[in-house]
Amino acid sequence: MAANAQRYLLSWDGQLTGSAVRRLSCQHASCTFRTDAQVPGLATLTEESRFQWRHDRVVFQRYQRDLQLLLFPQSVSIVREADGQFVTQRKGKTRRYPGQDDAVDLLGLEVQLRADRLAGKTPKASYALAEVKGITPVSLTRLDNVTLTLNGKAWGTEVYERRDGQRLTTLWLAPDLGFVPVQIVHQDGPETYRMIWQGPAD
Repeated sequence: MAANAQRYLLSWDGQLTGSAVRRLSCQHASCTFRTDAQVPGLATLTEESRFQWRHDRVVFQRYQRDLQLLLFPQSVSIVREADGQFVTQRKGKTRRYPGQDDAVDLLGLEVQLRADRLAGKTPKASYALAEVKGITPVSLTRLDNVTLTLNGKAWGTEVYERRDGQRLTTLWLAPDLGFVPVQIVHQDGPETYRMIWQGPAD
């Protein structure tokens, strides 16, 4: 996929609002997909996936998420080491577990989904997700197509639902935009956040 950057309106639990920019960039086969989001005066979030692009497939290398909520920082990292082991850090605790060649992180899974659709392929029904405590299966289900009106324009979208445990993420991908998500809704227990596409960032 071509490098791109997109702007989003961010809504947290339907009350707090902010903005986000999501950027995909590659140098040769080394790629980064990054989200920078903020709710002014309350929170900032940086989420980044680094991966290799090999044979039309995302090969996970590193995932990092940093959330600053008021005065309380939260960080999570997952790294594939040279020996194939995955090393994770959260709340000062380090874990190691055997890696898996086809494992992806949440952002890498989205990139793979978009790449498959651009190539006219049917996405996989399940993926091996690299998490803090180990590899977790995550399901991907295609729902009925939906037309969304954003900024006064109607966009036809393919809708996918990603579920792992109690977390549910729904993505509305617009074929006319290279399958860029024009809406993302993430539900994790009682919390819900929504991102609505506002246009290219550059």
